Amino acid sequence: MGTKKSQPMKLNGNHWSLDLLGGCFGIAIALGLVRFDFGIIGSLMADAKWIAVEDIGKLAAINMFGYLAGCIQQAYMRSREASIKYIRIAIIVIIASIVLEGQLINFTSQSILRLLCGWGAAHIVSGLPTFALERVPNQWKRQATGLMMCGGGIGSLLGAIAIGLFSPTSAPTAWNILAILTILLSLPTLKLVTRNKRLKADIVPSATGADQECKKRTIEKKINLLIPIIILGFALMQIGQVPAILYEPLVAIKKIGLTPTMSSSVDSLFGIGLIIGGLIPAAAPAKLTTKLFLPLISIVGLLGVILFGLSQNIYMLSASIFLIGVWDMMIGTLTLDRLGQLCNEDAQRRAWAVATSIGALGFIIFSSATAQLSRHNLDLILILGIAAVAIQFALEWIQYSMSKKQQSQLTTD
Repeated sequence: MGTKKSQPMKLNGNHWSLDLLGGCFGIAIALGLVRFDFGIIGSLMADAKWIAVEDIGKLAAINMFGYLAGCIQQAYMRSREASIKYIRIAIIVIIASIVLEGQLINFTSQSILRLLCGWGAAHIVSGLPTFALERVPNQWKRQATGLMMCGGGIGSLLGAIAIGLFSPTSAPTAWNILAILTILLSLPTLKLVTRNKRLKADIVPSATGADQECKKRTIEKKINLLIPIIILGFALMQIGQVPAILYEPLVAIKKIGLTPTMSSSVDSLFGIGLIIGGLIPAAAPAKLTTKLFLPLISIVGLLGVILFGLSQNIYMLSASIFLIGVWDMMIGTLTLDRLGQLCNEDAQRRAWAVATSIGALGFIIFSSATAQLSRHNLDLILILGIAAVAIQFALEWIQYSMSKKQQSQLTTD
């Protein structure tokens, strides 16, 4: 009898890696093209007299209000089918809004479209990740989460490069480029969310099986306290990054004396930091657990915001912006992964949506409350940002200590 030849493993159209690609491209649209790249086009719109310069900040705030509304809506959805339905609608709304933003040039129309874009981005960011990760084998969860969240930095850089190459001065053409990129990136994402059934057979079971599930049920009451601490830590990261995101030009130009062009170049390091911040959890060894990784990377964030507050030259400013970008993406990636370790998919989705909701609300409150201080008391804003990150580090350390204590008790039992 002849021996059978082994067949090479083929990547079929239903492999979990394609789900991950859809999640990555969805995050690229929601965080990169919708949020970060608007700053570039906003400047072009102001130059073309579509809007006033001060309207850029107003439109960004309106976008964040839409984002908050979408996060809250996703957090209250207990039905998986409803969540997927709204993610599909969100993708269509974003595409339509970006196409129309290149045609309707008055502030009222732009406000409505920015609000809709923010609402759609929120549904993607808060709802899509759990669906993209649900079929990923457990041993690849953290790596997959990091690769997916890299989409935020990829989308930001992709949009910035495309606009710089093909439309550095024309606002209408820039919007058209953004619309084309959004449509292309949305195809794998739409494929992901058009799967109407959840095939349980496709979901790889936990490596420890029923024993792990039994252990999780044993500590369920203790986990209920742990989750709010993790959520609050993520929210404080969103607050602590406000000075760097909103006031970097003021620090660069007024405190250090850089030109606007040099300030923009420094700001691009944030996008590079986001990409690297997604790749580090994917490349880190499994021995470095997520629960320990969270307080460790919080130290990097604290160093970044302190450097930002003390910046005296372009080198300190560049290093701080890069570190803040790395910290931002890593906290998001690790928080999502940690919630997945403590919850099932549906509970993870709702907890993540709550975290993004509170983070968006904190971002709005902090940025609004400090707006009047930016002209005369910038140093106070920087100190408040450092304080927020210091508290975030304390919370991440508390969650690690609690997790370690629970693990010790479980081992003893």
